[in-house]
Amino acid sequence: MPVGVIVAVARNTWKEAVRDRLLFGILFFGVAMLFSGLVLGEMSMYEERRVVVDVGLAGISLFSVVIATVAGVNLLYKEMERKTLFTVLSKPISRWQFVVGKFAGLAATILVVVTLMAVLLVLMLLVRGMKVPDALAGFVALIAVESVVIIGLAVFFSSFATPFMSGVFTIGLFLIGRNADVLAEMAAKRGAGAAGRLMDAIVAVTPNLYLFYPSGRMFEEGYVSIHGSAMAPGYVGYATVYGLAYAACLVLAAVAIFRRRDVV
Repeated sequence: MPVGVIVAVARNTWKEAVRDRLLFGILFFGVAMLFSGLVLGEMSMYEERRVVVDVGLAGISLFSVVIATVAGVNLLYKEMERKTLFTVLSKPISRWQFVVGKFAGLAATILVVVTLMAVLLVLMLLVRGMKVPDALAGFVALIAVESVVIIGLAVFFSSFATPFMSGVFTIGLFLIGRNADVLAEMAAKRGAGAAGRLMDAIVAVTPNLYLFYPSGRMFEEGYVSIHGSAMAPGYVGYATVYGLAYAACLVLAAVAIFRRRDVV
C-alpha cells in the first residue's frame, strides 16, 4: 500500500536523523541559547520573564530553521551520493513515495525537536517560578509550521540542485519571507510601475514567513500577544493551513522534478 511505503521511508528517515551527529550539535546550541535567556533575564530590570520567553522563542525558531535547512538540502543528495537510492528504487516503491516519505520523516523529526525545546523552555519558566504565557503553545505551533515550510523549500531545491545551492536558495527565500511585510509596503509605495510589479510578484511567490514570526509589529497590533493572555481566534489555524498548503505544493513540485531526474 502507498501509505505503508511512505511510513516505512519516513521511519527510516527518522532513524537516520537521530543518528546524525550534526543535528545533535545544532540542537545543543539551541538548548544553550535557551539557558542564555535565563542569564540575560537576570540582568534585566523587572523584565526577566519577558526576556526568557523572547530569547527562548527566538532560539527555538532560529535553530529549528537551521536544522530544517541543513537536513533538508541533504535529504535526497545523501541517497544519491551513497548510491542507496538505486537499491531503494529497485524495490516496489515509486519516486513520489520516496520523496514524500523522506519529507514526512524529516518533518516528524523537526516537530519532535521543536516540542523538546518548548518543553525545556516551559520547565525553565516553572523552575524560576514564572508564569507560562497562555499564548506560548500557539507560538510554538507557528514555529513548527514554519519549520515544515522550510523543509518543503529545502526538499524542493534539493530535487534539482546541489546541497550548497539548495541551502543558498532556501536561506534566501527564508530571509525574503521573514521580510514579506516590508516588501509588501515597498510594493505599495512603488505603485503600478515595473519595480512595484516585480515586488508584488516576489511577495506572491515567496512564502509569507512573517506570519510565523513570534514577535513584531503585527502582534503588537492585536493579532497575537505572547506576553498577554490570549491569541487572536483563528490566527493559528489560518497560518497552519497556509503553511501546510504551501509546503504541500513544494513537495508536489519536488516530486514532479525528481520523477524526471536522471539519477543513474
